[in-house]
Amino acid sequence: MSSAIQKWVMDPANHDFLAIVKGARNGLVYGCKVRFPHALVMAALFSHKPWSTRIHGILTATRTHAMSLAKFAVVYKIMLLVQKRLNGGMERDLDTFVAGGIGGYTVFGDRTPINEQIVLYIMSRAILSFIPRLYSNSPNPPKTPWQPLDHPLPSLTSPEANPRPIPPANIPFAIVASLSWAAVMYMFRHRGERLQPGIINSMRYIYHESDTWTSLKTLLWHNK
Repeated sequence: MSSAIQKWVMDPANHDFLAIVKGARNGLVYGCKVRFPHALVMAALFSHKPWSTRIHGILTATRTHAMSLAKFAVVYKIMLLVQKRLNGGMERDLDTFVAGGIGGYTVFGDRTPINEQIVLYIMSRAILSFIPRLYSNSPNPPKTPWQPLDHPLPSLTSPEANPRPIPPANIPFAIVASLSWAAVMYMFRHRGERLQPGIINSMRYIYHESDTWTSLKTLLWHNK
């Protein structure tokens, strides 16, 4: 029985389907690994609710995050497979863009606190990817940040498809850092209602509540 299952699992004819299954599995695992410790720390440090309520919130947030990543992996891989088969088995440069867009809309399109956090994380990484990179050791650097790989595209497990991250150039990064902090501090002061609740809470704690105290205790030991 086990040998028959092993044979079916390793059959190339079943690869595409099983890749979707494993994508869902990895999304679940990664979502739990990322969200559970974060939710636990936030509940322990910043929540004053009963621990039964906190534990329920931790488990709910973990399940939601993990399921969202699993669903996205399924939608993304299915859309890649559909496009590939419609194109005669060939992957096109924009297939990932289309699949990611459809997955993002269907899975993360509803504005919930967790979806907002994930989208903000993804968006910031996508924007920062356009900062010039230090391709000093690369013999053939891309002409633009979005230049696709040469065809035929490498397999997903090849070194070419899994390059080592290259750090951004110092001066462009410093400019982005300066403009980002300038913009967020201005918006926090003048239009805080437009910022995400998490950053509002942290910035209010650091920059506003540090302006008031009633004793040495609330100056250095307790915030209030």
